[in-house]
Parts: sequence; structure tokens; C-alpha cells
Amino acid sequence: MPKLEEEREFLLRSLDDLDREHGTGELTDQEYETLRDDYTRRAAAVVRVLNETEPPKAGSAISDRFWRWLAVILSVGVLSGFAVAQFSGLRSPGETISGEIDRSPRSRLPDAQRLFFTDDLDGARLAVEEILRDAPGLAGALVLSAQLHERAGDPLPAIRQLDQVLKQRPGHVDALTLRGWILVRINDQALQEEGIRNLDSAVSQQPDSFDPYVFRGFVARELQGDLDLAIQMYESALDRDLPPEMRRQLEATVEEMRSDLDLVAESR
Repeated sequence: MPKLEEEREFLLRSLDDLDREHGTGELTDQEYETLRDDYTRRAAAVVRVLNETEPPKAGSAISDRFWRWLAVILSVGVLSGFAVAQFSGLRSPGETISGEIDRSPRSRLPDAQRLFFTDDLDGARLAVEEILRDAPGLAGALVLSAQLHERAGDPLPAIRQLDQVLKQRPGHVDALTLRGWILVRINDQALQEEGIRNLDSAVSQQPDSFDPYVFRGFVARELQGDLDLAIQMYESALDRDLPPEMRRQLEATVEEMRSDLDLVAESR
């Protein structure tokens, strides 16, 4: 098993290196995509073997580094569609049509979200804490705070805040999505099943955001081995407004899964 663990660490480091080399121009787009897809498939295969052979540790994350890395690739983040719409407009966050600045808690939330999506996590944390002091029950602020806790690897307060949102609004898609994504990454069958139910609840509402479908498809493939469902979820995500890089990745993944299903059918 140590050799597999070494290979996993090597592949994950290689993926990190690819991002860096692509960012500095050392790799062309085509080289980057080819190598990334190869390393991703190899890393996923190694992680599957390790998860099947290593005894689960109660409450510990499944292949924690792998999940965190894959989450970055698979999703721009819950509320990403809102963030794109908010920050692509002509007005600044918090600015009204008349040009006057509205500093109510709700109007300050886009500023905090902008800080989060530009990776100023400390700034986002301070901003959302101020908002929650003024409006403790503001759903969007609670979800953003939960995102910050999740990003910091502290899932318990994230779950508590999401539960606070869902107590008031049981069908809140973003809260259901993030809660489900947190729970399915814990090596506990009951929690994983609860997380899947959260994601199913989010998907059942047919939201315009792509995150619920991407996460549910990933769980269907990696945790449940249900390629048909994974394809269905990814195709639903592809019907949404996806970032180009994610669209290419999902299209390639769907093609790969279809090939896998064809091979299974031929072998029968």
C-alpha cells in the first residue's frame, strides 16, 4: 500500500505543478489539458483502490486532499452563478440605480461574496461577520460563512449554519447543495447517505445553477458507481451556463463514461 500512497501523492503534486506551469506559460493549453486528463484518471484510479483497501476512519475525510483538489476543478463554488451576474453588471455592489450607496446588510453581501470569489478569504470573513452581526438570519450571509468554514476545513460550524438556513427555508438550493457536498466527503455511510439526500433535494428543484448537478454526478460516479445517473446529472449541468473549462472537462468525462458503459455492454 505505501507504493500506492506514494503514487497518489506524486500525481496530486503533479496536478499542482501543471496548474503552476500552465499559469506561467510553460505549458500550452493543449499540453495542459492532455496531461491533466491523464493525471486525473490515474489519480482517481489510485484513490479508488486505496478507498477499497484502507479501513475507513470514522469522521475523517475520504482522500481529503484529492477531494479538495477535485472540488476546485469541478465547481466555481456554490452561488457562482449569482457572483458572475453580480460582478459583471455596470453598477458596483451595493450601488442603487440612482447611484447612491445602500449599506444595508443585504446590500453589503455582494461585497463579501466578491472578496470570497477573488480569494480574499480574510476580507470575506470580516465582511460576512459584520453582516451577520447586523442580520443574524440572512440566508445568503449564512451560506457564505459556511463556505468559508468549509474552505478552512472546518465542516461542523458550516453544517450548523446551513441547518439554520434550512430550518427557515427547507428548499434553499445553495444550502442543500453545500451541505450535501460536505457530508458525502465524510467516511461515514449514514452521513454520506444524508448528503446524497441533500443533493437529490437540490436537484429535484431543477435549479438554474449547475453546482447541484455537478456534485450529484460526481457522487453517482465515484461513490455509487452509477454511470447512467452520473451521465444524466452531468448532461443537466451542461445545459446550464458553465465556465468553458468546466464544460470541456464534463464533456470529456461524459464521453469517457459512455465508453465505459459500451465496454460493459459488449462484455455481456
